[in-house]
Amino acid sequence: MFISTDFLATKYGVHDTIANFFVEREPPENNLYWKDKLLYLRPEPGFLFIPIMVDALNKLGIAREVLLSDKYINLVEQIGHIAALEETAQINYEQAIEQCIALTKQDAKNKNFYASLTDYMQGGTNHFFQSLLLPFSALHRGDIFLFSVTILDFDDEKAKEIVKYWFAIIGSFLMLDDANDLESDKKTGELNSFLQSGLDKDGIEQIKNLLGDMLATLKTFNKPLARAIDNQFVKMAELPHIQQYLNY
Repeated sequence: MFISTDFLATKYGVHDTIANFFVEREPPENNLYWKDKLLYLRPEPGFLFIPIMVDALNKLGIAREVLLSDKYINLVEQIGHIAALEETAQINYEQAIEQCIALTKQDAKNKNFYASLTDYMQGGTNHFFQSLLLPFSALHRGDIFLFSVTILDFDDEKAKEIVKYWFAIIGSFLMLDDANDLESDKKTGELNSFLQSGLDKDGIEQIKNLLGDMLATLKTFNKPLARAIDNQFVKMAELPHIQQYLNY
């Protein structure tokens, strides 16, 4: 499926300029995240979240010219390459975090945010992320990309908003992905928020409540995005392998 500017703008509420930038962008060379990809964007969470998150940062007041600059976009792409190296077991998690720190430590703007992020990503608990974390670790498997925002200029209050929006966007996309992959993840043991819920009455109720909370957050800054994700969850709920659990 070809992702168009109109598709991103209409369905996901992405500003036309941001949407067009990513639709026209060529996949970076020698980057494992985009290996063998002919188009920059694909109809998958790991690619759609990039323009959607950039748009969210813009809605939070960060200038488009900064977010679409070579410096920022190249950093996002470099982190994508590191994430792909970890996913394919060419490096481990600790090495991935070390590489991201090496990429960003000289240019980090908000030192409090940077200290909290590095502590969080290294398994510490001395950070403000603690109160914002989602209940399932499976929904945090894209958090390495948070290193990309460290080179942006914002204050401590804005940092909390960024993380809250980030977790709502990535969390909802990953939950959709987990719903689709539920049966295969059961067999492979891959991280999956539905499996982590226990798939019992209490766990499914927790999933429903979390989804409601994430959609409520999305509505505060991007109603088309919230509507699109809500509609996808409605369709997901009709799948036989999901419906059996929702009937608790």
